[in-house]
Amino acid sequence: MSVIMDKTANQLVNLAGKIAFSKLPKGAVDAAKARLLDSLGVAMAAFFADPIRISRRMVHPASEGPVARLFGTLTPTTPERASFVNGAMVRYLDMNDAYVRAGVSHPSDAIAGLIATAEAEHKSGKELIAAIATAYEIQCRLADVVPNEAHGWDQPFLIVQGTALGAGKLLGLSKRELHQALSLGLVPNMALNQTRTGTLSMWKGLSGANAARQGVFAAYLAREGMTGAEDPIEGAMGAWNQLMDGESYDVPVPRSLEKHKFGVQQSDMKAFPIRYGCHVPVYTALELRDKIEDIVDIQSLKIDTYTQAFGRWIGVPDFWKPVTRESADHSLPFCVAVALIDGDITPETFEKNRFLDPDVTSLMSKMTIELNPEFTAAAPEDKNCRMTATLSFNREEMVERCHTRAHSERTVPKRLVEDKFRKMSAGILSEASQDRLIDTVWHLDEMDRIDQMVTLTGV
Repeated sequence: MSVIMDKTANQLVNLAGKIAFSKLPKGAVDAAKARLLDSLGVAMAAFFADPIRISRRMVHPASEGPVARLFGTLTPTTPERASFVNGAMVRYLDMNDAYVRAGVSHPSDAIAGLIATAEAEHKSGKELIAAIATAYEIQCRLADVVPNEAHGWDQPFLIVQGTALGAGKLLGLSKRELHQALSLGLVPNMALNQTRTGTLSMWKGLSGANAARQGVFAAYLAREGMTGAEDPIEGAMGAWNQLMDGESYDVPVPRSLEKHKFGVQQSDMKAFPIRYGCHVPVYTALELRDKIEDIVDIQSLKIDTYTQAFGRWIGVPDFWKPVTRESADHSLPFCVAVALIDGDITPETFEKNRFLDPDVTSLMSKMTIELNPEFTAAAPEDKNCRMTATLSFNREEMVERCHTRAHSERTVPKRLVEDKFRKMSAGILSEASQDRLIDTVWHLDEMDRIDQMVTLTGV
């Protein structure tokens, strides 16, 4: 394969090549650390989940070649297997970050793969931070314009490209080798959005981890001299023609990194273990809850929302009557109902199968959802929700909320990041281990190797 490939692939490779720790503003470095700590917290919270146990059973200890360790058990294995298991831990509870524009990604799905590569290759904290920034930048700039889910393709379309180039930087790949890594990650690893259709399965929470695994594997293949298909994006049988029905997209790659707002500063960090699109409705429901003396008094509840988030879901039976944990955390009626009744949504909400309880299902049956044209026109820049509750004696209570792009790009205070990490890892890590891991992440750029950070996840 020649070095000169299609324009889009060249843009992505050149962008990856430009990013270095020295070129990252303090805001981007701090954001990368925050998302790293957030990922470690939600990973530890998933330690005992059945899909994680299954994934761990697929791992065999390794002692030769590049070796990375699993979070928690510290089992040494290959980087790609560590990428998968650790990435599954990060993603399974659906509480890691999200980036939603024309396309959809959970950019931190790449982080476990980058940690595994950095540990295996004895890289520094600065190098890991630069790799994280790279993986985010590739995913977010693609998501700005490429509507992957609208064309039936799952988030790994974005994740595998970001991970391949981020891991490639950690491996010190040349520009030509980065081209190979991008192609080797993208061409063989297309994921159908059937993963997020109908009754959702365990795989819903693991497909991103698999993309990271394949991205890491692609980077290692490229380092060994493997070549991939030419023109993976703009070729006759490339991504635009085969995946996007012939539509092509001008990816907004920054010409200069000076004063640039990096993708790692733009992703939304979650407060609840639910689909990102359900967050604004849940915040709306919690505000409405404060206005209603007795939730049982609700006779009907109308929810105004936008098409991009829920248009394809309204006709899905599991959206209204979820029977799996994975369907429940994507169900707007369930998330709103349990927020109104319980006042919060936590991992325990799903462990207790609240989506099957009569008080919750009864309230869900009283809901209607309206796809509001004005809200749809404003999305995805503005994410609006309006809830109108009809109470006894024809009384009404109404709450409306809007989260703008500025809300998404706000800097989350360190205290809130730490609080969430402690809450998520409580009962898994001791307080002393939590303290040490928090301190290690905030000082990651001072570390010559990142091994100690992984060691501190041991349980």
